[in-house]
Amino acid sequence: MTKSELERALRLAARIARDDEFYLIGSQAVYGYCPRPPAEVRLSQERDLYPKNRPEAANLINGELGRRSRFARDHGFYVDVVTPELATLPQGWQRRLKPLRVGRITALCLEVHDLLISKLAAGRLKDLEFVGALLRLRLADPKVVRKRIGQCPSPNERARLRVRLQAVVADLRVG
Repeated sequence: MTKSELERALRLAARIARDDEFYLIGSQAVYGYCPRPPAEVRLSQERDLYPKNRPEAANLINGELGRRSRFARDHGFYVDVVTPELATLPQGWQRRLKPLRVGRITALCLEVHDLLISKLAAGRLKDLEFVGALLRLRLADPKVVRKRIGQCPSPNERARLRVRLQAVVADLRVG
């Protein structure tokens, strides 16, 4: 997904939700940190966002811009309305959000290391490849990711995240 597609999705979501602030919690949050993100971001068809001030509008956005919408069929990308509570995030993530402005709209982007925690928790192949790409390109620091893992509330989750990060880092050394 290109930045212009992200901006279009944000403008449409803002119109539908009548909200001008969104949490951007998927891979597109990288646009808040670098103008030319890796291919793993540009290839994604989904924009994971959530209306900050009008959460009740989430179903409206999903209906108009979601995976099964006419918009998705016509444009080849869609908005996935995902609440921040669904993502595994370290304590203090709200303080580290970075604003990405699109006119009057603000997308509050997950800080890149917090984003990697969320991707490690999801654990799908595409998520682990995304983590590896950001580490390989030095857009994130594995030491900071390890520290953030320690800020996750569940001991079991911390253990699982450490194992996944170790596997990604080991794969980077071999590959």
